[in-house]
Amino acid sequence: MMILKNILGFLILFAVYHTSELVGSNPILLFASFILFFITAHIVAKVRGEKGLSTFGLHKHKLASMNLWTGYLLGVLFYSGSFFVSVWTEKIEFEGTFSLQQIILPLVGIILLTFLSSASEDILTRGYVFKYLPKKWSLPTLVVVSSIIYVLNHISRIGDSYTQWIMLFLMGLTYAIPFAITKSLWFTIGCHWGWNTVSLFKSQIGNFSDFKVVDHTTDWTYIVTMFLFLLFVMGTVPHRAKATGDCPHNETIPR
Repeated sequence: MMILKNILGFLILFAVYHTSELVGSNPILLFASFILFFITAHIVAKVRGEKGLSTFGLHKHKLASMNLWTGYLLGVLFYSGSFFVSVWTEKIEFEGTFSLQQIILPLVGIILLTFLSSASEDILTRGYVFKYLPKKWSLPTLVVVSSIIYVLNHISRIGDSYTQWIMLFLMGLTYAIPFAITKSLWFTIGCHWGWNTVSLFKSQIGNFSDFKVVDHTTDWTYIVTMFLFLLFVMGTVPHRAKATGDCPHNETIPR
């Protein structure tokens, strides 16, 4: 019975999360779909006898804000790094004229939208998964399973090339490992949010300005970038957790 409840809760959140793909590009409906996800996640947690969104790793602690913004800057930095490499190798070209006035309001909207989309997906594929997968599973197993679920959550890309699947799996690992170590989603959300902000801004800038980015970059550029991001996370987050006390060694992910 408990397994069925766990599966049902996930399917409910999965269905609500993907309502964003049904509303098209209307920003108001997109915002509404993600707000609906957070409300649903809170209700699912309450029905299960939990406290709410904190159940899935969004609990308050003194380092939450710093973790979020540190992750955000890292996400922006790593994606921007791959962007500048593509510009340097002439795989990205620019057309039209750049106007700061044209991009300010759309950029604010993109930042808000990518926060909501990143956080909701992190709750679904990491927070919920870590909470309700079998307790006897090791953290490495949870990380891998969570990453596979993250890949499968991108059902709209099922027809894309295998390089997209590699990229998504590396993303899953990069975002799941900090949560597995710190037991908090804030750093993970930050990394995810920062990467998505630059990615969406780059792809959409031509739709709201006279400036266009013509991108001929292959998937492998982003795969290498994400692999470096993964190595960075694996090398730094454990030491940071030890230094700050985010994740005492004798504790595991809260159930």
